[in-house]
Amino acid sequence: MVVIIFLTVCSSIAMGADSTIVDTAVITDTILYVPQKLENVTPGVTDSADYEKKLHQNPTVALFKSMLVPGLGQIGNHQYVKAAVVIGLQTWLIGSAIDRGRDASDLHRQFEQLPGTMRDERNALYDQYLDSKDERNKFTWFAVIVTFVSMFDAFSDAHLSGFPKEPKGNSQDINLNFRPTDDNGVYAQVSYSF
Repeated sequence: MVVIIFLTVCSSIAMGADSTIVDTAVITDTILYVPQKLENVTPGVTDSADYEKKLHQNPTVALFKSMLVPGLGQIGNHQYVKAAVVIGLQTWLIGSAIDRGRDASDLHRQFEQLPGTMRDERNALYDQYLDSKDERNKFTWFAVIVTFVSMFDAFSDAHLSGFPKEPKGNSQDINLNFRPTDDNGVYAQVSYSF
């Protein structure tokens, strides 16, 4: 048995030594490619600007910031309007989910306290409990969706923050227009360009 193991080890060492021999015909064959000069080819990028050095923050850091606190990644990217919208929306969704959860708990407690002889009232309370629970779940799912959208928005904005911005020229960011209507009212229009 020991002899068989010894012979197997020796033969594998001998085969390993043979496997290091390189066939030079294969190597010389791959060197035969000579690139041809093509006409009408666009030249490569000559600007050596490193856009990664100009980023507001690391994109992965922005993603994790928005995962922990939705809107924080947008603040790091200097996108304050987006951050305010995300924070406001998350606050409303989470507050609504908590409110509906409390309503569901109160309705379930009332349902449990009613005697079994009051079937109609128990059924009505149970239906209200199920509706409140469904509303709570809906608001919770919307909060999760907003969190994921916030995360990937912060990630993509962080990637794009180092690129040069186009000049806006003479355009204004916020426009406010008023005009009278036919029924003695006033038509107001607010437009925001970004």
